[in-house]
Amino acid sequence: MEMKRPHEPQAALLSAEDVDKDVASLSEALIEERARRIARNVLLRSEIRQILEALLESGVCENEEEAIARGLKILSVALSPALEGGGKHS
Repeated sequence: MEMKRPHEPQAALLSAEDVDKDVASLSEALIEERARRIARNVLLRSEIRQILEALLESGVCENEEEAIARGLKILSVALSPALEGGGKHS
């Protein structure tokens, strides 16, 4: 049988604003961890590293972040008709 501690009337309760801040901080931490995991998995692929190196050596992009961001933007433009049509293939 679980023993419950009595409510402590002197204990400070968190305000709704404090809870919102905590939730926002936790959400941000989860997003950052997911981004690290995705980046690590992508950058472990040798063909991706080779592409990034070629882009950096050519001077097209200044760094890996720029190359990845530009690549995703280009991909989204190229696929925009499919994305707008609900992504259904003919």
